[in-house]
Amino acid sequence: MADWREKIKTISAANGSSAPEGAKRAGIGCLAFFLTTVSILTFIIAIGLFRSGNWIVALFILAFFALSTVTAAILLTPQKTDSL
Repeated sequence: MADWREKIKTISAANGSSAPEGAKRAGIGCLAFFLTTVSILTFIIAIGLFRSGNWIVALFILAFFALSTVTAAILLTPQKTDSL
């Protein structure tokens, strides 16, 4: 059990430059997938708000959709790899 505690302490104390590239890519991929899902759901909500006549709220939702889409696109572009 103490061995697991030491491994967890080592992992949590590591900074971003010493993390493996595979782990970094997996983390960025999960974050991009989450943001893509949020942007799609936000777009569906905005369409529903436009159809029900709530134009002002729908415009704010569309602004959030644009920001989340841009953020997901930035995360999906290839990042510079750190060759250790």
